[in-house]
Amino acid sequence: MNIYKFDYNPIDDLVSNTYIVSDDNLKCVIVDPGKGNDKLIEFINKHELKPTAILLTHGHIDHIRGVDRLVKEYSIDIYIHYLDEEMLKDEELNLSTQLGEPLVIKSNIKTVGDNDVLNLFKEKIVVIHTPFHTKGSVCYYIPERKVLFTGDTLFRQSIGRDDLPNNERHKRVESLNKIKKLPSDVTIYPGHGPNTTLESELLNNHFLIN
Repeated sequence: MNIYKFDYNPIDDLVSNTYIVSDDNLKCVIVDPGKGNDKLIEFINKHELKPTAILLTHGHIDHIRGVDRLVKEYSIDIYIHYLDEEMLKDEELNLSTQLGEPLVIKSNIKTVGDNDVLNLFKEKIVVIHTPFHTKGSVCYYIPERKVLFTGDTLFRQSIGRDDLPNNERHKRVESLNKIKKLPSDVTIYPGHGPNTTLESELLNNHFLIN
């Protein structure tokens, strides 16, 4: 398995980390396309990757900007938790209005729930529902490779906000406890900032320290 990270300079404004995850057969999924730029598409085509889906950790603008363009380019499915589906259709909930660029996702959407297993390529992907940043926030876990894509649930030595529309702040502890139960050598690929490991977060992230 290969994981390619696309992050952006501050000049690119509010954009999330975007990840391309590919298997040995060149099938790939795209996690949180925060910007539908040429760089991402050029990379996919240059490496002859075969996109099968877009995985969204939640429905905020900085994680969904590139969705429609990628769907148009590759005719692929979009996956998001059913409690965040409405955010893709509501420019107030996804915060795009506040940024002055109202966005409604026009592509077809497939919804997921807690513990769903996605068989999109060689390795299975497990959905872990981790609400608090939004009601439908999820992490995508690939057990075979011990990697976890956390979106805005967990960052290096921090976590996502719980004061934005569609939050569920009272479920924060419960959600973080789900992550704490995973193997400590899991590598964490967050929605913003550098990669980390669960072992490091259990030692250094005060939100995970009991």
